[in-house]
Amino acid sequence: MNLSSTVERSLSPTLRVASVRISRQVSAAPERIFDAWLSAEKARIFLFAGRSRGAVSSESDPRVGGRFRIVRHSGGEHVEYSGEYLEIDRPYRLVFSLFIEKYAQRDDRVIVELAPVAKQSLLVLTHELSLPDPEERSRIQREWAIVLDRLAALCTSGLSRAINSGARH
Repeated sequence: MNLSSTVERSLSPTLRVASVRISRQVSAAPERIFDAWLSAEKARIFLFAGRSRGAVSSESDPRVGGRFRIVRHSGGEHVEYSGEYLEIDRPYRLVFSLFIEKYAQRDDRVIVELAPVAKQSLLVLTHELSLPDPEERSRIQREWAIVLDRLAALCTSGLSRAINSGARH
């Protein structure tokens, strides 16, 4: 009996998703950048500064298995972003699931990787998603570029520059 013929094969989430990857050199230590991702207050600022009214609430339980939730006001309604921390290897690697109820994205996973480079950090963000539409992936890539610019501003110059940077986009 051939066992492989009786077992239905399905692709793993990694093989069935599309990916968006973006990188930045940031003039800050990996620890500072990494910690901004885990801070509910800082994440709320760099993720949504300058968008409508921005985030209206945020909470985070920064541990493997812990959850996060950020709600922002957009177009007269509240949009909720939530997920679970899947891997935390401070200050080099952060992996979390991402669910945006409004858009029904259920299989998304975001990987943030950091490496020290001279007196800066290389940040590589990979968003694995289940959107086959290339235009939608391009939109998501543009939005992550804006987020990473605000994160860099937050980590190098403080909150006011991050907020102003977000307002320009």
